[in-house]
Amino acid sequence: MFIDASFKKFMITENNASIGKVEVNKDLLALKNFIRPFIRNNEIKEITKVGNRNYLALDQYIIKSLNDYYKRLEEVGETEKKKMLEVYNHLYELWQNLRNFKISQNLPEIDKTYDLFSYELYLLGYEDEGN
Repeated sequence: MFIDASFKKFMITENNASIGKVEVNKDLLALKNFIRPFIRNNEIKEITKVGNRNYLALDQYIIKSLNDYYKRLEEVGETEKKKMLEVYNHLYELWQNLRNFKISQNLPEIDKTYDLFSYELYLLGYEDEGN
């Protein structure tokens, strides 16, 4: 595709401060429609969170799901029970970790644990209709 594989180095500056270095193939730079990769569009925004979490509703969803899973655990045969008990113990350990993070008020870990909990419950077939 390119005649020469060498790259020209460009220093990227913003507000008179260096923020990085970009290496660009000189054949690519020669193209008329080349958009310089170091020009930023400051109008672009990234959504990382929508709304606020309702921790009380999430707790109720988790408790309801764990109780239902435990009831299902009691109704299965011995071969399935062992696997399901391992999953239940893992979920209960997550619940204990969540409690410890709440006590220490570690909000990033609380959010990560809620995300993990919700995902694992989703994989087991549980969905939170309220959130």
